[in-house]
Amino acid sequence: MLSIGDIHIFVHDFDAALRFWTQGLGLEVVEKETTPASAYALLESTAAGPAIHLFGGAEPWPEDTQPPIGTRPTIRFDVVTSDFDATLVHLIENGGRQLGEIETYNESRVVTIADPDGNTFELLEVPEGDEQP
Repeated sequence: MLSIGDIHIFVHDFDAALRFWTQGLGLEVVEKETTPASAYALLESTAAGPAIHLFGGAEPWPEDTQPPIGTRPTIRFDVVTSDFDATLVHLIENGGRQLGEIETYNESRVVTIADPDGNTFELLEVPEGDEQP
């Protein structure tokens, strides 16, 4: 048996990331710990799927030198929704950025989203009643 475990995301601005992932996507904080040097939160969805572990205090690039998004190797994953438009609005209102145009494949739409730290994922629409990929 093979399965995908939890997703670990390292962020510079923990408060902005926590707002993005909880208010933008509606994930629930299951566990949270902060210290002056770092922060941690375990976030889960009410639906099935892996949990997200946020780790604050990360400095992935020297100050003011973050490379353009998409120019470095990255792990990608999908966030699947049947309410694409509302989810996209919530993500942008909570610090996310839409990268590029929304594309349509068959009856689904997809767009790349960056969180406040530039971590990217695909927002993928799956029409009501269809199974998730």
